[in-house]
Amino acid sequence: MASTSGQEEFLAVIRKSQEAVITVVRNLAETVRTASPKLASVYAPLTDNLPKPPSVSVPFGDKLPEPEDAVARAYEFGEQLLASQRKFAEDLLKAAAPLIPGRAESASATETYKPGQVVPRDGTVECARHHDVQDHVKAGTRFPPCSHHHEHSEGCTWQYV
Repeated sequence: MASTSGQEEFLAVIRKSQEAVITVVRNLAETVRTASPKLASVYAPLTDNLPKPPSVSVPFGDKLPEPEDAVARAYEFGEQLLASQRKFAEDLLKAAAPLIPGRAESASATETYKPGQVVPRDGTVECARHHDVQDHVKAGTRFPPCSHHHEHSEGCTWQYV
């Protein structure tokens, strides 16, 4: 699916903003890294007499994932969730095809159904492998096994005609 020019422009702005934030953080980290030893020596007389902060121990802290692992897991989950939502939307459109004018025939003509699956709508179906075998099905029932006698019906599927 091609992106529109508006989508491409939006993504370009996002990328530039992200690059700017990374540059700022990188520069800040470098400044802190180079300034820390200098500041430590300047402020050492002042800070040496301060009480040391207590040591904090997080229960099971050693079991927590590294930040890179946490980010990877979060994005893997997000990808799975997005794929699930896409499949749901596509299946929903297929299921609603008979309700959309001009879409019922084109949407269901290529859809095949295995024996035992629930019949989505009333109609005549034929075996996708043996076109001479037809049956009339009612919504809510289950597709029957193919009844041809030419060979074993294993692997046969139904499609609306």
